[in-house]
Amino acid sequence: MKRTIIVFLLVLAACATLFSGCTTPSSLPESPGATVAASPGGADELKFVTEEYPPFNYVENGTLEGISVDLLAGAYREMNRTLAPGRIRMLPWAEAYQAGLDENDTVILAVTRLPEREALFKWAGPIGSLHQVVFAVRGDHIVINTPGDLDGYRIGVVKDDAALLQLEDLGVNRSHIVTMDNAPELISAVQNRSIDLWVYGQAAGRYFAGKATGDPGYFEAVYTLDSADIYYAFNRNTPDETVGAFQAALDALRNEPDSEGITAYQRIVYRYVGVTCVDRPPVTADQVTSLVNFTAAEMEKDAPGTIARINTGEHPFWDKNNRALYVFVYDTNETIVAEADNPRLVGVNMRGKTDVAGTPFRDRITEKALTEGTGWVDYIWVIPEESGVYYKSAYFRLIQGSDSKPYIVISGMYTPCSSVR
Repeated sequence: MKRTIIVFLLVLAACATLFSGCTTPSSLPESPGATVAASPGGADELKFVTEEYPPFNYVENGTLEGISVDLLAGAYREMNRTLAPGRIRMLPWAEAYQAGLDENDTVILAVTRLPEREALFKWAGPIGSLHQVVFAVRGDHIVINTPGDLDGYRIGVVKDDAALLQLEDLGVNRSHIVTMDNAPELISAVQNRSIDLWVYGQAAGRYFAGKATGDPGYFEAVYTLDSADIYYAFNRNTPDETVGAFQAALDALRNEPDSEGITAYQRIVYRYVGVTCVDRPPVTADQVTSLVNFTAAEMEKDAPGTIARINTGEHPFWDKNNRALYVFVYDTNETIVAEADNPRLVGVNMRGKTDVAGTPFRDRITEKALTEGTGWVDYIWVIPEESGVYYKSAYFRLIQGSDSKPYIVISGMYTPCSSVR
């Protein structure tokens, strides 16, 4: 999932886009202790630099907060090592980036992984995805399908942000673009109707919307200018073993549920940005029902063989062209017997376990399957490799496999914003 993004020099010049560019204080109070893994070649010597860009990393009430900060602490706990206080420095973006390039044992949290940067660092992640989007008030029913649809709207951007150049490149008249100092000013301007739209990073925009209005979903993204993945960027001299251990810890945080059936990644993201919807879901209801029906037919012919194929992620059980479309299978005791996108869950019993908002959706699926045979159940989940926790709905069917055992075959789609509000 790699996307077209603006060139590296533009990112540096703008100093505020795609997770870069906001200047910050040059010092930071000592960070709280966390735990980090021992790996050969100096993991204990790693130093971290960052900038201020909520909800990923920022200072609030003198404390370093954010998604990438909490993931860092979680990864260190996974690796059973202690990160000493004071090892994370908050710097202006240009200084943080240069430190990552020049200083051994230095890690930047976090960096947009651009093709131009690929050979400059070693990488661990992704932390998530950054989307530079055009926001409108949800309920204004503004539809932007093409750049031409932006004509006539007054659009706010942060001063010196590359969004200004991006909009001009799309043909937006400069007289229709209003520059302001920060996101809270843009939000206030939309609320008092001095502008119609504003441009910012999607996750950061939701964070500021929540702060300003009490509702992270107050605005909806009506158009995407650019997208990219963000990672921890390690200085090139960092040993591969250190980076590999860090990557394994991040994978565990994203994929391994706790005793309640929820991953650390979901808890962290939910804490900072809550739940969101998808304006243009990557999966349709027809695709979901078709996949469940196909899998059910395969299970009825050869249950053991189909389970094995699902657990190896074979297409179409995990769609090779659309990684958000996959199937999973429970027995009627709610033990996972097959999981296309995360086979490490196989054998885990999910009875009584909930999503991150406390909904026992697996129990509801089982109850409805046993009484009605098929249907839909709503819940909250992540999109693979995206930043966020999203409204989702699962379609299921109760079937009898070729081995005469009952199974519940399930797939899900992300709920479009038009259906949420």
